[in-house]
Amino acid sequence: MSSVRSTHRHRTLLITFLLALLLTQSVGHSALANDSAPLKNEPVADSDSIVLLVASSPRAAYQTEVTIEDKSLKRALEASLSADPYTEPILPDTMLRYNTKNQTVRLGVTPTGDVIDLAARQIIKLPSKVQETLQSHVQTLRSKHYGELLTWEEASLVLPKFSSFSILDVESGLSFEGQRRAGSHHADVQPLTKVDSATLKSIYGGQWSWDRRAVLVKLNGRTLAASMHGMPHGGDGIPGNDFNGHFCIHFLGSVTHGSRSVDPAHQVMVHRAAGLLLDYVSKLSPWALIDVWISAAHQGDLQLLQVTTGQEQAMHVRSMRRLSKFTEQDVSQLLQLDTAVDVTMTAARASAVSSRRVLFHLERASVQDRWYIRSAVIQ
Repeated sequence: MSSVRSTHRHRTLLITFLLALLLTQSVGHSALANDSAPLKNEPVADSDSIVLLVASSPRAAYQTEVTIEDKSLKRALEASLSADPYTEPILPDTMLRYNTKNQTVRLGVTPTGDVIDLAARQIIKLPSKVQETLQSHVQTLRSKHYGELLTWEEASLVLPKFSSFSILDVESGLSFEGQRRAGSHHADVQPLTKVDSATLKSIYGGQWSWDRRAVLVKLNGRTLAASMHGMPHGGDGIPGNDFNGHFCIHFLGSVTHGSRSVDPAHQVMVHRAAGLLLDYVSKLSPWALIDVWISAAHQGDLQLLQVTTGQEQAMHVRSMRRLSKFTEQDVSQLLQLDTAVDVTMTAARASAVSSRRVLFHLERASVQDRWYIRSAVIQ
């Protein structure tokens, strides 16, 4: 097992080296490193209050928090010891904060109630009853923060044609109003007003974009997990809204109009909006995992790159899209896989689009474990 882990580390280093000529270093790398570093303690008044906060990523402006009073939980946290290592590729989306000895302690919490020492990346052992209570608090908070994971058929009934609803971007926290105008395989939506169009454009940094983003669709007291892009296209039905066409919102299992196929980038964003990103990616086949990697590279999404490789990534290209179809094979008994994928891409400091081939090497520790991309060589 130690030799396998050593091989994993060497392969992880290889990916950064091999992509160095085409991928640029991103300021997000230091941000990711700082997210997992211990936070500086500051003098504060002690109390029995414990604050839970959830966000889809460390930099997400949209956050939901709750304050609970639980002396038993606080005593258990103060008396606890670190136990097993925390081995997931990204830190939990839920944070726990409390004051003790005039200092603030910050810890991570998983959906199952495991408490994580962020600096040491170790699981803190708690009594089972205390952990069950904490798990209940965390699940309640996450259910308020994230959306329901509904199939397109179910979502289409909740959002009938010409219904209006709120759309909230889970990273920026910006929200605007839209209306479903059409769409039989996903929702074709238009912003209601000029202000709503301006908000949508600001979510994408001031320009229209095909990039997929995780969003929450809110209507009649329900919140649905979804994914949108921000590019006006097709028919226009709301005059005077400064939006020439419609944009698309996808739900679980929805397909595109043209290819009648599920869009991998939309589906990963739908699961992010449901708070199920890590669970979803960990169950993907090698080829589906490669699709997530390509989408992450295309959008410069460092969190998605980290989920696919198991390591912090600090690289991106200006664009990358898959060209070739996958020829999938039975990998049920394999621990390693090498495969080639044809892509179109634009290098970080270039403007021209070129056709390239990427050689992927994937590994997993056992047939029960998930796959990781350990190297990606662009030829």
